[in-house]
Amino acid sequence: MAMIDTELLTAFRHLSPAARTAWGKHDRPTEQWLPLWRHMADSAAVAGRLWDEWVPENVKALVAEAFPQGGDDARQVAVFLACVHDIGKASPAFACQVDGLADRMRDAGLDMPYQKQFGLDRRMAPHGLAGQQLIQEWLGERFGWSERASGQFAVVAGGDITGRRRTTSRSTTSGFGRGCCVLGAGVKRYGRASSSS
Repeated sequence: MAMIDTELLTAFRHLSPAARTAWGKHDRPTEQWLPLWRHMADSAAVAGRLWDEWVPENVKALVAEAFPQGGDDARQVAVFLACVHDIGKASPAFACQVDGLADRMRDAGLDMPYQKQFGLDRRMAPHGLAGQQLIQEWLGERFGWSERASGQFAVVAGGDITGRRRTTSRSTTSGFGRGCCVLGAGVKRYGRASSSS
């Protein structure tokens, strides 16, 4: 197991009780659900295994050229991006969609409006776009990355698995982020809930 995998497992062990209530998958017929942290851990593990056992060596070498530590950095970035690709599901605009699961999050101290309070605005912040904004904001605040540099990585979360093309230009994301009613209070408010330390 590579260092990034061990670091991720350690990070997931230190999640606060509030962060553990965020949901990533829900099955309406059975009411079963998967915590977002588990989906993130699974995605990271699959990405690591694909990198190690499936991605051709010539592709890995090509990607590695862009990173200071070569292949090690490239693998870490691939695992990280797979891990955070659905982080937008922690946004109030996504989480409010299942009343019972949203109530669990509220009970744990995560503030969010009810789905009907969002109105049509909720559809303006699909979880992919919310995730892109959150990752970009986090990279800028935590590491001082420029908007351009952080956007090159954050766009991975902005992808849409349904096949519809989405615009992620500055004009479409400018209404999101700090204090926005659709995303919540941005990285800082929900970030405090992520760690118990």
